Amino acid sequence: MRILIKMPCNARANRAGAMLGLCLLASSLTVAGETTVQRQVQPGDTLWRIATEVRPDDSVNIEQVMQAIRLLNPQAVSQSDLNQLRAGAWLELPGRQLIAEQDAKAAQQAAARARTALRASLAETQEPALPPPGLAAANYAFISAVMAPAAAEPEAERSEPAPVAAAAVELEPAPAATASAHAADASPASAFWQDVEWFSQLNLMPRWYPQTGLQQQAQWHNSVSLELEGYWQSDDRSHTLVFSPYIRWDQRDSSRHLLDISEAYWLYYGGDWELRAGISKVFWGAVESQRLVDIINQRDLLDRPDGESKLGQPMLQLSLIRDYGTVQAYLLPHFRERKFAGEDGRLRLPMPVDTSAALYESRHKRSHLDWALRWSQQFSSLDLGLSYFQGTAREPVLLPDEQALLPYYPQLKQLGLDAQWILGSWLWKTEAVYRHTAVEHSKALVTGFEYTQVGINDHFWDLGWLLEYQYDSRGLESTTIAQNDLFVGWRLALNDAAGSEILFGLMQDLDRSQSRSAYLEASTRLGERFRLRVDGWLFHSRYPDELLYWLRRDDYIQLTLEYYF
Repeated sequence: MRILIKMPCNARANRAGAMLGLCLLASSLTVAGETTVQRQVQPGDTLWRIATEVRPDDSVNIEQVMQAIRLLNPQAVSQSDLNQLRAGAWLELPGRQLIAEQDAKAAQQAAARARTALRASLAETQEPALPPPGLAAANYAFISAVMAPAAAEPEAERSEPAPVAAAAVELEPAPAATASAHAADASPASAFWQDVEWFSQLNLMPRWYPQTGLQQQAQWHNSVSLELEGYWQSDDRSHTLVFSPYIRWDQRDSSRHLLDISEAYWLYYGGDWELRAGISKVFWGAVESQRLVDIINQRDLLDRPDGESKLGQPMLQLSLIRDYGTVQAYLLPHFRERKFAGEDGRLRLPMPVDTSAALYESRHKRSHLDWALRWSQQFSSLDLGLSYFQGTAREPVLLPDEQALLPYYPQLKQLGLDAQWILGSWLWKTEAVYRHTAVEHSKALVTGFEYTQVGINDHFWDLGWLLEYQYDSRGLESTTIAQNDLFVGWRLALNDAAGSEILFGLMQDLDRSQSRSAYLEASTRLGERFRLRVDGWLFHSRYPDELLYWLRRDDYIQLTLEYYF
């Protein structure tokens, strides 16, 4: 007997991936006035450019949008230059209500004074007055402008500049002469460390299961995690260094303990090309319920069973930005294995997985050199991507061996397609892959739409309707439960100052009426540094030959308190 079990390897937005077959997306594009929930900062992005994308209409100005983005994302905005965003960071984008709450005149005056002060400092031939030690000149100018009385300077006549021109002024680094006298006399090494910015996130995550597990596991499982991120960027913005260690501790399951380097890379941005070397994370795909094409990184299922968490992947990445599209090439020199819950863990398989005895098709095992290519282009309202991957499969086949399952990693060739098409309030999405291994060829497809109702019930609330169909040519021989399934979901964004959201999704097997799962997520901010999240899962199955049957007692509710400092 051969047991084939596929654990999720989906992208950031996947809530359950192939294992649980249920997903809700935490990010979407702007559709018919609806602000996006999240957006990743790409190389070359500026705060001005993103604000122009988010701006709902002419009733609010760009400066109001910029101020609202800063308020929502203190961890993604440079503390030394409040107009600078960290490449690769995920931004929570504001809704109409939060933007409108920002004082329009004050936002314009502060931005104008900050630009004027920065231009003056760049043109100054004599040494300007020094800001307090450790405070960069751009930050000092901005804070001084905000704190100064509005009547201190008449409002300058404002003409809206082109995004690139504005960014050139706002993002121009302060000259070295404006640094503190102590920094000027410091050694290059000490000056470097003074320029490194640190961001931290502490998570407390109590989880409660209404029932004991099938193997009599406990009902309460508590865990805590801490992630640090050091960020440095050169004065000309061409060089970026990121270092992000991560630690996690679990009360019950020692397999969930983790001390890791989440990211550690150097990025060089050359205008129409970029080079990245080190440990990083890559996100591909378009659909919500199961990201088929996303394959670069391994999933950290022990952090979140929905596949949102990824392990950093060692890589060398070259990106070329051309008129005919963006081409990205990846060399992946080291493979990271998937981890599984231990004997005392929940959401575990009926048999333990012996990760110490992993098997590989390649004789090079973890050192096999994988590689991938991706081309993407935007055609008006259509975003299109083509990808190819060749190397070690991220999803192991689990083979029985007496009292345990052994993970086997075959060599895989995968051709992928992903597309998004914006049509008014509709967002149509598709992902398709063709996979080839030594033992099988298969095809898989996920396609569907998201429809957004903006301003429901005369409120600022937005309601999104999601519907997707999943198909896998392998049928019951597939390593995923999503062979012929329907996903429906709803997302309610209150667009309030706290960024409150409620998401619900349901996955129904079309071949088996008694096989389904449901997911609920809600989140809101508590002040400037805290966010509270509530996650809940419900599993139902009466078929012993599928994975959901073994999770039928693992319904749970988890509270997560996130603290940013």
